[in-house]
Amino acid sequence: MGVVTDKRESLHKAISAIDHGMTVAIGGFGGAGFPTSLVSVLEKRRLHGLTMVSNNAARLEPMIESGMVARIICSFPFGGASDTLRKSIQNAGVEIRLLPQGTLSECLRAAGSGLGGVLTRVGIGTEFGEGREIVEVHGKKYLLEPALNVEVALIHASVADRWGNLVMRGTARNFNCVMAMAAAISVAEAAEVVEIGEISPERCDLPGIFVDKVVKTA
Repeated sequence: MGVVTDKRESLHKAISAIDHGMTVAIGGFGGAGFPTSLVSVLEKRRLHGLTMVSNNAARLEPMIESGMVARIICSFPFGGASDTLRKSIQNAGVEIRLLPQGTLSECLRAAGSGLGGVLTRVGIGTEFGEGREIVEVHGKKYLLEPALNVEVALIHASVADRWGNLVMRGTARNFNCVMAMAAAISVAEAAEVVEIGEISPERCDLPGIFVDKVVKTA
């Protein structure tokens, strides 16, 4: 099988691999680095039973209200959320799994690095740690959080080349890089798509090996 040298696709084709019941990661920290165009198309798919991995559930409000989401793995389920969203989550019986931001990021990184999970002391001795596996190392207790593998990641970049090498602006990097690493398929949107060689190694935030599809947005 030859090397793919052009990963550019249309918005609709790029997310065609997402199906009912899949686990989908959405990058972004609030509006920074959020893949607005990809998510807007996904909202129209009217899928169901999705597990969504996102820092902030409020960004997923349209999909939650339309009944597409069965489970959310996030750090902030109600940060900036409207009363309508709160009621939608409760009425639809959406399951929420809370992870501290650092733990969420590390679980994604572990998946992308081929690790089984991470050990963290965050939550030890609290209600959060109840029911979680505890591992003792050198006399200290840690919570074991499994690696967080996802099937599809939708991420944002400011510049991409047609091989999938990405440049991200400042804090827009946030969860985008680790989500792409953790995903079986990663789709990146970018306002500018350039030729191979136009992104220098020093500017590249995510190598194209972690990106399967590139979408040019307006």
